Amino acid sequence: MKKIIFTIIRSILAILAVILAGFLVVPMGQGIINIGNITGTALCVWIFCVSVAPIHRAIRKFFCRHKFTKFLYRFVNVCFIIFAVYGTVVTSLMTWAALQTPSENATVVVLGAQVKPWGPSAVLNGRISGAQRYLEEHENANAVLSGGQGNDEPTSEAQCMYDTLTKRGIDENRLYMEDKSTNTTENIENSVQVIEDNNLNSGLAIATDFYHQLRVRIIMNQLGIEENVGAVNSDTSILYLPVFTVREWFALPYQVLFR
Repeated sequence: MKKIIFTIIRSILAILAVILAGFLVVPMGQGIINIGNITGTALCVWIFCVSVAPIHRAIRKFFCRHKFTKFLYRFVNVCFIIFAVYGTVVTSLMTWAALQTPSENATVVVLGAQVKPWGPSAVLNGRISGAQRYLEEHENANAVLSGGQGNDEPTSEAQCMYDTLTKRGIDENRLYMEDKSTNTTENIENSVQVIEDNNLNSGLAIATDFYHQLRVRIIMNQLGIEENVGAVNSDTSILYLPVFTVREWFALPYQVLFR
């Protein structure tokens, strides 16, 4: 019975590893290559090899012939185990952050993302759609659209969000632009200043991707911002979710250590 249970668990892990690897590899064909899909794919390959007993036995037999390769085999395994546990814990915290409900009619802070020559990128469009949904559900809420203009962008991210939301029927009087920021920390700092200057609701609803919500909360804590903070999650494509979630595993400790 015990052997059957272990076989079932191994089979489930192997299948999940293959599926997740697919989500991590496919974006590479679209030019999305970063530490997220590189390390994530490596982790999936390791999980698959460990889960399929014949492959695991063959690898172990090959590397355990000599002391050095045996040490290397054990070292790599320990590193992947730590990485997998760390990723599980961090993803759980990301989920917690993404489930935080905003206060009633909170001010939506929409974090910028790249603007393409033809309009908002897929990431930015997802954040705009999330903010639009919240504003339609809360008629007394306002939004701060935050994001400057990069060298490769035809307009500021704030202006792009403003144009898109007004075209979708959101009253322009509910929208405030912050078009100077160049990163997430500046997004938050400058947006809070806009909220204070215009006497808007100090309760915040951060419109960004699921995987980004935890880092935003860390940044706000570092800045000493104590307002009630909730999450408005973007309509992120499932195709990109695993890649950027794994990439965020590396961004979070960097944010904590090198703020």
